[in-house]
Amino acid sequence: MNESLEDAIKEAYALAPASISIIHTLEIKQTGVQDTVYISQTRRTFEAYDENSVLRTFEPVGFQFSLPPMTEDGQQTLNIAIDNVGQRVVEFVETALTSEVPIEITYRPYMSNDLSGPQMVPPLVLFVRDVAITPLQVSCTATFMDLVNRKSPSELYNRERFPTLG
Repeated sequence: MNESLEDAIKEAYALAPASISIIHTLEIKQTGVQDTVYISQTRRTFEAYDENSVLRTFEPVGFQFSLPPMTEDGQQTLNIAIDNVGQRVVEFVETALTSEVPIEITYRPYMSNDLSGPQMVPPLVLFVRDVAITPLQVSCTATFMDLVNRKSPSELYNRERFPTLG
């Protein structure tokens, strides 16, 4: 099982008590371009603390996802499909696609009886790679590394730091 999961969520997965549920949440952000969106697989808006003890408000939005499998091929992706309620998600994605700043998605599971912090520390942070928009939903694939938007070369080589260049 994933080592970053807290003991409480491991117990919930193993025993599945009827009175306690697992709340899946996503944080979708594009730094410096638009406001961060916090969504959850719940029926009501709720507040919970993130891993940095910052109180976040999660909106109820229908979404489905499949966590990346543990494989040896190195390619790990998260597939996400978010319901397009009120065109809000499409507007976010269309604005995002006009910028070169990558979309970052953070997955945090919470226990319904403990909203003092996520049950996966550190949370799973991924970058959106492919997006498909339909009238009913927005689906995307996210991966761990944002290789497409990474600068190459990633370091500035100059004579002060590397005197043998001159």
